[in-house]
Amino acid sequence: RTRLAVEPISMVQIEVSDDATASGSAFTFHALDNAFACLSTPQASEQLTRWGLAGEHAATQAAAFRFDGTFKPEMADAFLLDFLNSDVVQAAAPVSAGRGAWTKLGPVTAIQSERLATNVLRLDFFDRLEAAEVVRGGHISKCFDAQVGEVLASDRLRLALLDEAAEEWELFSAQDRRELIFHLFRTLCVGGGLCQFEDLAEPYLARTKELYKECVGVSKNSAGALQVHSLAFRLRGVTAAAPLFPRESDHNFCFLTVDPVARRVKLWYGSYLPLF
Repeated sequence: RTRLAVEPISMVQIEVSDDATASGSAFTFHALDNAFACLSTPQASEQLTRWGLAGEHAATQAAAFRFDGTFKPEMADAFLLDFLNSDVVQAAAPVSAGRGAWTKLGPVTAIQSERLATNVLRLDFFDRLEAAEVVRGGHISKCFDAQVGEVLASDRLRLALLDEAAEEWELFSAQDRRELIFHLFRTLCVGGGLCQFEDLAEPYLARTKELYKECVGVSKNSAGALQVHSLAFRLRGVTAAAPLFPRESDHNFCFLTVDPVARRVKLWYGSYLPLF
């Protein structure tokens, strides 16, 4: 398996400079139809609704955009600000203002973002779950209930994903947990505030594979090996007229990937809103 080197990942605070405000946006964005087709198949829709990530009780959305201009990795900070300040983006991808309510961010002056890694090219990244018997023969191993923050963990998979004090936590290193594919898998497994958990791992793995393929672009390098050329980010918060999320939660998510070859931006967003 080929590994694509990435720069160190850290939380960064991006702010609008006076020069950037005066010069205006360097990129133009256009909303695309049929974004994230993998989420709208009958099977995916049914599963995501069961997990609290779709339907009337969910505050989630997916959107895709084409952009004009040439993107380079060193331009990422300015690009993210341009993206979130775009009238087209704000109209097509509003943010949650609470259950059943949506709003526009308004002018964004700062962003808290985390660069995620996109090294993984194969789903065998998750084979360690079977090796450690967190998953046995496809079935997720149960455990005594443990309250981990806002989530009641009743199986060893959620302990591995959420509980730093659990022995299962050690299955994924700090670097593993910075991978976009890990974040997608964790988000699907945790679900929304009203979630019916699965007994089998396969539905989570299947949706993770489809989402990852949707989010990133893959090409061959000069040696003929496959590599991911998209950049991935997790947006944690913004300074704007409206907050990125209506409430604080470790399970809010806003994943954004930039494909500089196809000139596409993919965004998957969700606010974690408990039923009570």
